[in-house]
Amino acid sequence: MYLYIISPLESRLKSNKNHKLKRTFLFIFLLFFTTNIFSQIGGENTFAILDFSTSPRTVAIGGELIAVFDNDVDMAANNPSLLSKKMDNQISFSFVDYFSDINAVSVNYARESKKLGMLFFGAKSLNYGSFTKTDETGIELGEFTANEQIITAGISKPLNDKFTIGVNLNFINSNLENYSSIALAGNLGLTYYNKERKLCVSVLAKDFGRQLKSYANEKEMLPFQLQMGVSKRLEHLPFRFSIVAHHLNKFDISNNYLEPLTTDPISGETIENKESFGKKVLRHFVLGGELNPGRKNLFIRGGFNFQRRQDMMVSTRPTMVGFSWGLGFKISKFHLNYSRATYHLAGSTNIFSFSTNLSSFGL
Repeated sequence: MYLYIISPLESRLKSNKNHKLKRTFLFIFLLFFTTNIFSQIGGENTFAILDFSTSPRTVAIGGELIAVFDNDVDMAANNPSLLSKKMDNQISFSFVDYFSDINAVSVNYARESKKLGMLFFGAKSLNYGSFTKTDETGIELGEFTANEQIITAGISKPLNDKFTIGVNLNFINSNLENYSSIALAGNLGLTYYNKERKLCVSVLAKDFGRQLKSYANEKEMLPFQLQMGVSKRLEHLPFRFSIVAHHLNKFDISNNYLEPLTTDPISGETIENKESFGKKVLRHFVLGGELNPGRKNLFIRGGFNFQRRQDMMVSTRPTMVGFSWGLGFKISKFHLNYSRATYHLAGSTNIFSFSTNLSSFGL
């Protein structure tokens, strides 16, 4: 049996390190809040790539997943406080087959530093495809392209055995025809993970920052939002459920695409297009789950996004809009994932990824 006594000087030094760490995170947080920030919904903000997930697991579980504390390095691209030692030397590649000729690719990697903590590096590219360029009379003048890229660097540090704090910095580049823009954004997360209860709770301040270079002469807002997520793995069933509340900084996130007034086709009466209080609340929630039959190497996932369904479905044919599903496999040293999400009656998206730990190859 060994007894280790910490000297007052050593204790003070450790305390100073913690204070320095907290001051660093506070400085980064305040740096990006030097402008007025408010939520922007439904095409009212710039840099759509910030809300574009390339994680099959996230998309399968409804499109928002911020509270799963395991070895999935893709989770850290969105919530840096999920970075854990289990991700050390983990790398992931993803490909998104979106609508028409729109596609995206991403790569994420995590590495442990004994001095700094867990480090994260990622890159994502979104290609919108080719467009026909015309003048105001419709005469074709050629073609143009549009694309956006993000380079991400992140760090996380455990505050104690249950709480972890993390921050990501995103450098964003956007090219739309002859217009271009550059921005710097960040995500700041705090995660509570109770291993005994298999419970994870995360709070995330997402996409705060500013444009460094605007497309034209006017600066635009980034899609800042506050999120809170909870996930729990059941004790006697190999199932984990997830609940995420998004856009907590703005209550009414209903779309403004509908006319404020409409006419009843039968009675001819004028009706106000107004959502109920209950629907406005439900728009903030994304529900999902992950089943691991026999606790083996197969994962079956599903989710439901209420806001997506309300905004994108056709009332006469709602079909499966807002629902998503996916599968995960562990084969030898690789994790393979696939997901499919129904955004509209017009079609669905497909996302593929594979990941591995480079240490298993001696790297």
